[in-house]
Parts: sequence; C-alpha cells; structure tokens
Amino acid sequence: MKKNKLLVGFLLSALFLVGCQKSDDKSATPTGKSVNVEQLATRVRGKYEDDSKADYSGEKLNVKRDENIKLDIGFDPKDKGMKDFTEVVEIFQDSDLSQIFSTQFELNDNHTEIQVKPWKSPVAAISTLDLKQDVDGNETGAHHLFDKGEGKDWGNLPTLYMAVYVDLETGDKLDKPIVTPVNIKNEIEQEVKVKMTIGDDGLPVFSWDKVKDADYYYVVSLDYSNEKGYNNQQAFVQGQTDKLNWSPKDATHLRTYKVSELERRDAENVKKYGAGTDPIKQDSSTFDDTHYAVIAVSSKGTSAMSNALSKSEMSKRIVYTQEVGLTSEEEGKSLVDDYQKLPAYAWVTMCDGALVQKWIDYKFDKAEEKTETWGEYAKDDMSDLKATKVDIVDIPYQISGTGYTGHGRVQDYDKKSVKEDLKALKVRQDKLANKGGSKDATVTTASDKDKSKDKDQSTGTEISDDQKITANSALSEYLAITMMGGETVIDLSDFPEAQSQEVLVDAWQEATYQNPLILGVDGAKISTDGKTMLISYEDSQADMLRKQGEIKKEVTKVVKEIIKPDMTDLEKEYAINAYLTKIAEYDDAALENAEKNDFKKVDEKFNDSFTPYGVLINKVGVCASYASAFKLLADEAKLDAIVVTGYLDGEVPHAWNKVKIGNEWAIVDATNNDNDMVNNALLNLPNKSSQKVLVEDDRYVINSKLSAYKASDSDADKEFYHVEKKFFDQDKAATELVAQLNKNGKATLRTTYELDDTQFGIIGQKVASSIQSEKLQGFYWMGVIYLTTEGK
Repeated sequence: MKKNKLLVGFLLSALFLVGCQKSDDKSATPTGKSVNVEQLATRVRGKYEDDSKADYSGEKLNVKRDENIKLDIGFDPKDKGMKDFTEVVEIFQDSDLSQIFSTQFELNDNHTEIQVKPWKSPVAAISTLDLKQDVDGNETGAHHLFDKGEGKDWGNLPTLYMAVYVDLETGDKLDKPIVTPVNIKNEIEQEVKVKMTIGDDGLPVFSWDKVKDADYYYVVSLDYSNEKGYNNQQAFVQGQTDKLNWSPKDATHLRTYKVSELERRDAENVKKYGAGTDPIKQDSSTFDDTHYAVIAVSSKGTSAMSNALSKSEMSKRIVYTQEVGLTSEEEGKSLVDDYQKLPAYAWVTMCDGALVQKWIDYKFDKAEEKTETWGEYAKDDMSDLKATKVDIVDIPYQISGTGYTGHGRVQDYDKKSVKEDLKALKVRQDKLANKGGSKDATVTTASDKDKSKDKDQSTGTEISDDQKITANSALSEYLAITMMGGETVIDLSDFPEAQSQEVLVDAWQEATYQNPLILGVDGAKISTDGKTMLISYEDSQADMLRKQGEIKKEVTKVVKEIIKPDMTDLEKEYAINAYLTKIAEYDDAALENAEKNDFKKVDEKFNDSFTPYGVLINKVGVCASYASAFKLLADEAKLDAIVVTGYLDGEVPHAWNKVKIGNEWAIVDATNNDNDMVNNALLNLPNKSSQKVLVEDDRYVINSKLSAYKASDSDADKEFYHVEKKFFDQDKAATELVAQLNKNGKATLRTTYELDDTQFGIIGQKVASSIQSEKLQGFYWMGVIYLTTEGK
C-alpha cells in the first residue's frame, strides 16, 4: 500500500544523538585498509590538529563547591612581569573558552602556589526572592539558599574549564592553553537531566529521573548572555515539586515577541516597524536569552543545575494563542454542508510570534447526531425571528499541540451514510496527521562491572577504514570509525579532550547521526576515569557488519540506476528524493509498537525501521530511516548532505536532511514529500518558512559548527514548485486551478507560503464560480493548495 503521510515525523532511537557534516572539508575518504586503534587515533589527531585552539591535560579536577583550586608554580609571577594572575590561569563556563567565570586569586607567601577562588557571589545559586523563610537553606538576611559566605562557593554550574596559559614550572607562555575540566561536587552528587515535551494542554512539560538523596526539586530560570554566559547571575525559582515533572500554569513567561507575525500586518505596526512579516522581539538591553533548569534539593544542600533549556528555542515549539480571526468561524466551530469541507488545519501564534498552521485532531469516536434549535430571520430588524429545529452531525476536535478545542458541524447531511462519511474524513485527516515519538537515552557513567563485562565482548584489534566518514573533529571521526566497526569498548586515552563530557557527548552525537552505517546504537557509558566509552548495539557485531554490506551494495546499485553523469546537484537531490518517496512506506506498525512501549523501546522486529536498512532493504521505515538512507545515497552520488534532527510542528521528534546546492544548504524531508495531495511540499522550502514546520535542535552537529549549516532563504532556483513551474501568485492561482480541475479533476499548486483562510476562501470562490461543481472541495497547507471535484 502506498504511504500517504504528511508531517509524519518519527525519530525513535536509543540515542539522544545527533550528527553533522564537515564544514571545512575534512570528511574522511576511505583508504580501503584496516588500521589498529592506535594508528587510527594518530591519523585523525594529526588531521585535525591545526583546528584546536587549546590542548587538554587529559585529567579532570573534582572540587567541592567551597574548595579552592590550588596550582603549584616554580616561578614568581612578578619576576615574569605579569600584572594579573589571569595571565597564568583563567576559569571558563564553557569548553569553547568564550565565557569567563569570575574568580579571585591568592598567592602564598613563598610565591610557590596560586589559589583560584570563587567570586564573591556564587553563580546560579538559588535566589531567596519570593521563597518562604522556612524553606531549606534560607537563612535570615541571605540572598541565596545555603549561603556559604562571600567568595566561598563556586555555585551550581556542574562543570567549569580551567585554562593554564604558561608552563607552571618556568612561567614561559605556552603556544596553546592547557585545559582541564573542573567538576564541582555539590551536596547532592547525582546530576539532573531534564527534557521538555509538549503536554496535552499545549503547555511545556519538564521531566527528569529521580535523583538520589533529593527531597524535592526547584525549576529555575537564569538570565543568559552569549558573551558572558551566567556570570554573576542567580537562579530564580519558577516552581517547586516533589514529583518528577512540572509544567507552568500558562505560557505567558515563555513569550519572546513584542509584535507577532500576524500583528505586523496592522497598519499601525507597518508604520512603526516597516513592512515585513518577522515578529518583533521583546526588548532586552542586557541579556540574549533566559534559560530554564532543574535543581534537586535536600536539607543538606542542592545538586548542580541540570542541562539548560533555552527560552528562545522552546518558544518555537510552544503555542501562545489561537488566531480565531483567521478562520471562517470565530467561535471555534465550523459549520459546513459537506464533511470534506471541514478544515484540516487551524492557525495559531507560537511563543516566538510565528504564525503557524496546526493539524486538527477530530475526535471521531465522540461524533454524534444532534438536533439543535436555531433562530432564523430574513429581516434586518429580526422582527420575523423564529425558532427552527436543525439536524447536524457534531464532531469535537482539539488543535494538535494545543489545549484549544472546538466542534466541527455538518448540516444537510445524509443520515444513511454518517459512518461512511466520517470514515472518509478520518482517512483524509490521517493522511495529514503528525505521528511520532522518541526513545531517549543519555550518556551515563559506567561501573567497573560494566567495563569488565563489555571489554570481554570487544574485538579491539583491526578496524576497517573503507567508508566515507562525516565529522567536524578528530574525536568525532575516531568515534565514527570505531562504532562503524561495531566496537563495544572504545579507548579514549589518545583524546584528552574527552575528559570533558560536554565535548565527548557532542562528538558522539555527531558521529552517530552523520554516519548512518553505525547501525542500532543502543546506548553509551563513560568509564569513571573518562578514558573509555562503552557502546551497546541492538545487533551483534557480525549481524551489523552483514547488514552494512547489504546496505552498501544496495546504495551502489541504486545510485547507478538513478544518478546520471551529467546531473547537477539539484537534479541529484530531486532524483534521490523521488526514489525514496516511490519505493518506501512509512512504518505505522513500528510507530504503534513504540507507542505501546511508551517510546522506551520497540520489539526487536521493528529495530531495522529506525536505520537505513529499513527503507533501503525492507522498503519500510520511520523518518530516521528515510533521513539516513538519503544521506548514504547522497554520499555515494558525491552530493554534500547531512542528517538534521529536531521536532515536527514543534511537537514530534523528527529527522530530515539538508543538501548543499551550489554554495547554499537546502532543506529536504523525504519522509513527508510523498503525499498525493501536497506532493513535495518540503522539498527545498526556504529556511524562514520551514522553521514553522521543522524546528531544529542542536543535537545533529557539533555545537560550534551549527551556524555553518544554516539553510538558505532563497527559493526561486531550488524549491520544487518554483522549479516545476507550479508556483503562482495569488491573483493567478484560481485560473491555473480551474485549468487543472477541468483536465484532471484534481489540482495542486503552490502560492505564497503565508496563505491564510481568507485568501484561500477568495481563491476558492473564484474557482467555484468557474467550475460550478457541488463536489468541489480541498484545503491548503504552507501555501500548497489541493482541490478536487472527485469527492462524494
């Protein structure tokens, strides 16, 4: 059966991963040889050596939050003419060494030791503002909880980075700073890892796993500056709970715009801000963003703050308000005389001000026939008003990803075919429905038992080097090659930067997503000394290598069939997209199985549907399979492409691709491009428009390289409907639709991406006046209009 899934995004993986492609042309080309781990590490380190602006010591410090950092030195800073201790050492908040962490210094009397001390006030400490006096750690007169005194507390950031600029024995300046991660040991040692999902009411839900020794949890917000990070900032409590999840009462504090996209149309705003559609952001003279995090609390103290969630990024996923003024009915109801005329989508404004169409989830199991009493009148003064009984079919609905509800109502209906007509409407909506979910996994710390058990399973000798690798760092490339060989124990001792969990996880994510022949990674652990990574897979090494062989053989065969020597990059992209949409089906059974298992796992028979083996060999898979298959075909066709991860409509975990056409990156979502009604709606969509549907996260590429993959906003030379001459201005759309309807009984074209209900209604009226068909029906999405006269 042919798949018809619009916006079907489903990314189920045992990884909280991502991938990326080179931005500086350092993807590894295959040599066709086998190398041992030591040779591999030496080769990739040499290849990327010039890129690093710092060297890592290979060690890490564990420091209590009230403990100073001590550095033994063999020189006198004054004799070296040093005016500030920051010429010797500095502390940073980030591994990129861009955000200073304010400190104090003290030199002992013998000038043989420098002590690095916290600044006067701790960073990310929990503010006492608006907290009750009797809460744990709230001492009279204190500005933050568990006050340890001025200059005696590193605060609640979990990891800092110490950069030493000189040889500590001689004082001579180093070519590159030596970096050592500093782990701050809080009273509650277990880290908190938080994620955000969208609840049934459309509000964000923050959730996390239980933390040992925690009595309750604070959800906090912190101001954030791109230049200064959290320096000197406190954490303000937004909520307190003893549960493992929390949701705000409303989305008011998550709004980031002053004037929305819809409000930009108002004459007053046009006069004030000029013509345009981009939302006007709220004024912020000091900070670039607000971050949310979770801190575990007990009577003895707190944990470090969790991973931070960016307000600006969350605002792209959270609905702020329904725009009823853009729909044909302003009371949240729709009244039609044909089921197929009920709207497929509704307009909402997101918390970032963007105007977005959301799918309508009709509750067909609650549909019912009703008799209502209506008032009818013909005279303007209503003097002839009279009550009349009207039979309708009432269908409750909820707008997807929101708490907004309403009713679709059908009058003048055929009572004999209610079930059949409702079923036909359900078929239409199912074709347009979002489906998805993900299985989250995190990088954890391994026990000695884990290490010894997995080490026995490792082959650990020769590793094949016969496949192209996409990577942005030496560590990423090394991890990709070793995992592609099915290694379960990966030696990190030649990569001192791996002592930073932030750097290691970033590289691990990139390696996995951008190198799809790494099949079925089930999870990862880091040894306690940080020098070994333990990988688990869904398949045995032998089965993985067998499947890799089948995939490579199929990729070679397919590319020979569909790619011609004289093709442009755009033609290659179109050919790969066309192939995947032709031969593959979306795996609804895999989705249903994941839903049954609460997205924590799938039955073994569905594993392949989340790797390229599913789409390429079995011809069935979910979005992760489509995106990874696209990447492998593009690599073989010598077309630069990456896998992108994020959220479909801000709600559903999803994977798609970007392709480099000329010097610009273009967006393609093969999973959703196969639809009889809105075919190829997501083929090279401009970046600005695509962001309303495909909300990227930061997992698919090393964070420092994200900006290198920003897609283009140009569309005339790449976007499918422009290239195929199927894009029309609104004033010409009706004429073309009539011509197609007269010829085929169906019509599809694209007009402006911002097309709304009113504009669609005007076009529809023009078509209806020319067609004169009672069967005319259709809808629009992202400017793509679909009409048909073949309805009931």
